[in-house]
Amino acid sequence: MPRYLAVVPVRFTHEPTEDALNDFNDALAAYDPRGRRGRIVTHRTDAGDITFSIIVESADDQEAKRVARETAASALLDTGHRSDAATVRGDTIEVIPG
Repeated sequence: MPRYLAVVPVRFTHEPTEDALNDFNDALAAYDPRGRRGRIVTHRTDAGDITFSIIVESADDQEAKRVARETAASALLDTGHRSDAATVRGDTIEVIPG
């Protein structure tokens, strides 16, 4: 199955603490594109979202976006972020075939 690099923006309603970002990062560690399970926060967008780069496998780019959205949303829930406190911005996920 093809692999894609997905850049996933997350909008937090309040500035996340460093511990909260570390927990979220740890929850996504298995998807680290560098294979190092290190810090995968890439940058903050002009809209204030924090982006995370992850590797996903899927049949095509549309499915890759869906998988990336679900993966990030699951990691948010796993780390205690409620949907009203942090939202994956699925409409702006970018995927690059890898």
